[in-house]
Amino acid sequence: MHMHNNHLPLLFVGQGVRTQLVSVSGSQRTAHRLAELGFVPGVELSVVADSGSALMIAVGDTRLALGYPLAQALLVAVLETEAS
Repeated sequence: MHMHNNHLPLLFVGQGVRTQLVSVSGSQRTAHRLAELGFVPGVELSVVADSGSALMIAVGDTRLALGYPLAQALLVAVLETEAS
């Protein structure tokens, strides 16, 4: 897994953690498709639910399901975590 500082794939972020999209890894086609869905650098995301094979992602007022391979392509920075 490739990480920069506190940046990590969205797949490895826990439920309810606010994040900001830093970049999209993978092919240009993947990046373009995700951008069409609203996944552009700077947008805030959070994981609403994890089904075991896909994540339900909140992007603003929109909820989208992404399979694990696409969720792993989204490199994010954690903005806020719940207090432990």
